[in-house]
Amino acid sequence: MADEFSSWLDELKRRVNIVDVASGYNIALNRKSGKYWACCPFHHEKTPSFTVDEASNMYYCFGCHKGGDLINFVMEIDHTDFMGAVGILASKAGMTVPEFRSSGDKAALSKRHRDRLYSLMRDCASYYHKCLMSDKGKRARAYLAARGISERTIKVFGLGYCPGFDDSIAHLTSLGYGKDEMIEVGIAGDKRGGGIYDVQADRLIVPIINNMRQVIAFGGRVLEKDKQPKYRNTKETVLFDKSRELFGLHTVKKAMIEEAVDSIIMVEGYMDVISLYQAGIGNCLASMGTALTEMQAKLLKRYSDKIYISYDGDSAGQKATMRGLDILYGEWLNVRVVSVPDGKDPDEYVREKGKKGYMDLLASAKPLFEYKLDKLAQEFNMSVPEDRGAYAVKAVDILRALTNPAQVDVYIDYISARSDIAKPVLVRQYESGNTAESVAAPVIVSGKKTGKIFKALRFMMYALYAGVEGIDKSDLSAYITDRDLRAVYDEYRRLSACGEATLDDLQALADINHEVKEIFSEGKTVPEDAAAGYYADCYKSVLKEYRKREMSEFTKTIDGEDSGDGKAKLLAQYAELKFKDKRK
Repeated sequence: MADEFSSWLDELKRRVNIVDVASGYNIALNRKSGKYWACCPFHHEKTPSFTVDEASNMYYCFGCHKGGDLINFVMEIDHTDFMGAVGILASKAGMTVPEFRSSGDKAALSKRHRDRLYSLMRDCASYYHKCLMSDKGKRARAYLAARGISERTIKVFGLGYCPGFDDSIAHLTSLGYGKDEMIEVGIAGDKRGGGIYDVQADRLIVPIINNMRQVIAFGGRVLEKDKQPKYRNTKETVLFDKSRELFGLHTVKKAMIEEAVDSIIMVEGYMDVISLYQAGIGNCLASMGTALTEMQAKLLKRYSDKIYISYDGDSAGQKATMRGLDILYGEWLNVRVVSVPDGKDPDEYVREKGKKGYMDLLASAKPLFEYKLDKLAQEFNMSVPEDRGAYAVKAVDILRALTNPAQVDVYIDYISARSDIAKPVLVRQYESGNTAESVAAPVIVSGKKTGKIFKALRFMMYALYAGVEGIDKSDLSAYITDRDLRAVYDEYRRLSACGEATLDDLQALADINHEVKEIFSEGKTVPEDAAAGYYADCYKSVLKEYRKREMSEFTKTIDGEDSGDGKAKLLAQYAELKFKDKRK
């Protein structure tokens, strides 16, 4: 199966030319010295440093150091995953992506059926939009006009109106769609007396569009203030998993290509995204009223490492902010928090203060840990010594999530200034809780795989399969305790024993090992000419972390030794190990 897909992939790359693909994204390529040059589409620049090599179907930017093959280019510019990029290129080449599905995967849809469901959603969205722009949608248009939403914005987001329980059902039936299909995608529900009805009756319709510009769900908003529920979203379906999607992807992609924005603003609701877009702020996405998930954070990372989180100013919004911060930081994102005053949501604030008012809020956004420390301070009476002490203890605990010692030092100064407690006291408090076990945890934890050691190991796996020259290929088995990464490494050793492992071999593992996508993502962050040096740095970090874990286990052995002589010998060995560790 893997060989068949690999052969198909080779044929796809032969049929598609990277120059034609890049030109299709309005990148003005100029031929010079055998290569094509342009201003980079991935960062703002005035002097061209982005190169495309037609012969190898590769690209590289000497400014931001992004580069790779044709598939990497589409992944980067369309902010999609490997198979998403393959699908885009296959469409350009007039090829059909082969279906690979295990015999036990009974729930998987055939491509033909999935495409039909996408067509159903597209036709339904088109009908809703026509209703909004007709006499049927007069009341809904008046509602949008009162909120300052223009006809252009209505078209950009494909907004619509559902006039009643039966109108859309009759229309879709006339197009040949069946009752079961409408229920399957969440458009319709079963009537008690038989038949089906549109679940979004008499609501303003907001289509939810994925990163491939396909309609996958609808959000319906009531037009009257007192009517409940205020929002009705499509239930989770075979096309729509709320935990993996974000609203506004199609407008963000356009903003990032045309306006060279380098950040994303995360808000809670549809109308926040739409109102900010209307005000001229196009780099906004919404988590659709739910707490951010790890999958959404990974999706965000495809677009930018710099995230502003701007949830509602009410208490519920503040709680959602705190939950989302840890998830975003866990994906190594640079997070800042926008505080919207007076309990308002971004939609209300930008309509009242305009683009400049909201951009001023962005300019004053706080870094993640400063925001956390300030929010914590609100729980205490900082004029009372006992409360300042309690604040300091909890504040220092917050810093334990930081991986950068320089940041820890800066924030200890910050806590010292707020609590009026001397810095040396806070340093001792921090160090007393920083046990060997907590330091070693990122290597052995499974589940939430974050931290510099996971990043290092992922790059090392990529470098090994990529055949980077000049790297130390010593056995890493003892240092890899994560099951998925170990499986990738074991396969590398097996293939190497028989011949040579390649990136195609690594890609063949993608269907059965979710770490493969993370490994490719990590691998493409480092330019080829810097890969060997970066591998050496990663190797040092992994060895250092392993030694810390060894010392932690040795400490436990000492603590469990009851014999005085035995403990003395162990302590002597411990001292010797520490001495050797310092010399390395």
